[in-house]
Amino acid sequence: MTDSPDTKHSQNTPDCPVCKLTKWFLWRVMAVLAMFIVFTVLFLQDGIWGYREKNLQYYVHENFKNAGVEFEKMQEQEGFSKQKWTDFSSAQKCEFPESKDATMPKDADLEMTWPESLVNGYDVMTVKGGQNGAIKLWEEYAAARKWDASPIEHPMDAGKIREQFYAAGVTGVLICIALFILLRTIGRSISADNEALYTHDGRRIAYADMVRIDKRKWDTKGIALIYYNEGGQERKAKIDGMVFGQFKEEDGAPAERLFNYVMERFRGEVIEYIDEDESADSDDNGGESGKDN
Repeated sequence: MTDSPDTKHSQNTPDCPVCKLTKWFLWRVMAVLAMFIVFTVLFLQDGIWGYREKNLQYYVHENFKNAGVEFEKMQEQEGFSKQKWTDFSSAQKCEFPESKDATMPKDADLEMTWPESLVNGYDVMTVKGGQNGAIKLWEEYAAARKWDASPIEHPMDAGKIREQFYAAGVTGVLICIALFILLRTIGRSISADNEALYTHDGRRIAYADMVRIDKRKWDTKGIALIYYNEGGQERKAKIDGMVFGQFKEEDGAPAERLFNYVMERFRGEVIEYIDEDESADSDDNGGESGKDN
């Protein structure tokens, strides 16, 4: 009979194989966990201030461009002078979107006037032209604020910003799943003695209860499935040699040792691949023998 999950085996001897959780599995889970954490931080960063800061840069850049256009218009007026530009530009406020509360940084001065570089940019825009001069002034302004000289092509709307929080929520859930798998698996092992196999989730499967073993994936993926009877029902357990034990020769190939230990004591059906070439050769030889007879 298959004992309850809490049953502890007492037949263990130094010869009985034990496969502990492998470093390979731990590193993989930790790598996945780190990746999800990084993604979560990046999504939150974009949602809280990243996209908003990019929006601020975009709109300030637009105001520089508008200033260049206004300068060119004023140049066409009679009597345009440096003083007129200074008086005009110093009175201008930067324009921001109506949705500024949802799309702009919380600490941004959204009542800001045109930057001093524009107010004092008469000479630059006169020499380079209104719009080209405004671009030059923007590049200097962006460098001083450590902004990208080439802002985003289109501003991020409130929906795009909310998406970052949704994405952070998804990766947060994945972090919880990865942590659950790690905490559930760490410290577990698979072992066997002369009477039974003991799975990583605490099941004791006596050899007498085993019906068949599917080892078709053992040689390629290190996975074997064990079918056994429990209370009149057929159940299934898995030996995963990559997660428990591994196959390193320098460590004695623990997973291979455990699997061979179980196979030596198993008396049921074994499901395994048959080499197609060998099978074809056998059929051909059998057919020729029949003809000879």
